[in-house]
Amino acid sequence: MNILSLHPLRDTQIETIKAACPDARIHLAKASDCAPYLPDTEILLAFGQANLAPILPHAPKLRWVQALTAGVDGFIALDAFRQSDILLTNVRGIHGIPIAEHVLGMILCRTRGLLTAHDNQISKQWKGLRGLDELYGKTAAIFGLGSVGSVIANRLKAMGMTVYGVKQSMSAEPNVDKLFPPDALYELLPSADFVIVTLPLTPKTENLFSKKAFEAMKPSAFFINVSRGPVVNETDLVEALREETIGGAALDVFCEEPLPTDSPLWDAPNLLITPHHAATSPRYMERALQVFIENLKVYPDASKMRNVIDKKRGY
Repeated sequence: MNILSLHPLRDTQIETIKAACPDARIHLAKASDCAPYLPDTEILLAFGQANLAPILPHAPKLRWVQALTAGVDGFIALDAFRQSDILLTNVRGIHGIPIAEHVLGMILCRTRGLLTAHDNQISKQWKGLRGLDELYGKTAAIFGLGSVGSVIANRLKAMGMTVYGVKQSMSAEPNVDKLFPPDALYELLPSADFVIVTLPLTPKTENLFSKKAFEAMKPSAFFINVSRGPVVNETDLVEALREETIGGAALDVFCEEPLPTDSPLWDAPNLLITPHHAATSPRYMERALQVFIENLKVYPDASKMRNVIDKKRGY
């Protein structure tokens, strides 16, 4: 069994994979240097932004792609891959802890004036902070109550907040006060102090948060996106911030990354920008490879594998 990883692996990580599958032959190569390994590659490990277009025609034995990310829209945007019988899995479920902590940090920066305090410190000014608030009793609406959204709900509930969630299927959620279906977007937005997006990118979610959605929010609402950039119409968000339609926003993901220096987002008022690192953690690869190894032990029985992606649906 030939496994090709486009991401570097440590010796200990390779040994862990071989312990789960002793007959595995593991090759490491950058996408630009992987051509010699493609003819015999059966399993490919790659981050979601990898370009499969030059790989697929030269990998006739490829049967399974394990994305080392939750997002796979870059993979399935390729018609040849989407229409193939090649199995696709992701590592959904490993990002909850760091993203939830990142979201909480974004919220606390907003409510406790931490960015203003830091600016004052840099300029050596002792100034009282205005507009400070607390989270206790506030309402958060989480759009996309999957593995990440559920951990966010847990953290916010611990802060004494009312938590609403939007999910495709209704189920018991211990940290959610009320669950809503996806078509309840405009019913829910007016009640939320914090709107948090953890949705996958699909044709239904692209540009879901645009001018109409921002106009439905409270003027004081704080909008957070830690999912996929194109879920948000960035032009409409800049307008909503400039016109004070909403109180503020925080983005970790963008339609174009790296964010161009001429993007109007850089100058939008009350906007906190982080460079797509909400899921960053020193334990990231440990958790990602744990999912891969669990799948490797039962491969090729897709019915027993975690996070098998329906390539036509996109998740």
